[in-house]
Amino acid sequence: MGNALRLLAFLALTGPAMAACPEETYLSCPTDRGDYLEVCIGSDAFTYAYGPKGAPELSLSVPMSAGTVTPWPGVGRAIWSAVGFPNAGYTYEVWNSVDRDPDNINPMGGVNVLQGDAMIAQIVCLPGTVTAAAFTLEDAMAGAGYCWDFDSRTWSRGACN
Repeated sequence: MGNALRLLAFLALTGPAMAACPEETYLSCPTDRGDYLEVCIGSDAFTYAYGPKGAPELSLSVPMSAGTVTPWPGVGRAIWSAVGFPNAGYTYEVWNSVDRDPDNINPMGGVNVLQGDAMIAQIVCLPGTVTAAAFTLEDAMAGAGYCWDFDSRTWSRGACN
């Protein structure tokens, strides 16, 4: 068999791989439902992909200007953040969390599927598989010129206090 045929046979058997984030990864992991979850940070938007690795069933994007990032409030045992992806009356809220205890720093993460304030489903990353870092959402928003107001719980562009 020629090299071209071997390559085609290999690609047909393996399928396309889920593309790694082109700029920065917020969260990447296999889930407890056997699918794969990935959220990427772009220069002005966040992207969400969920489904079988290599063939996500749902892909969404939300601009940073939508203000759907919820930053860590600065208290509690864990450092966490979340970003929401609205879609057809639902919000896919992807979160990650890192315990502040130096003996238990394994990141956790997942997605909460919300309809309004009601949680419809919760999908979690398999333990020990999460690729995520603290403060990546906050850093991305600040890098794009946004400031978080803890009193109003909103993002705005302009001078930060």
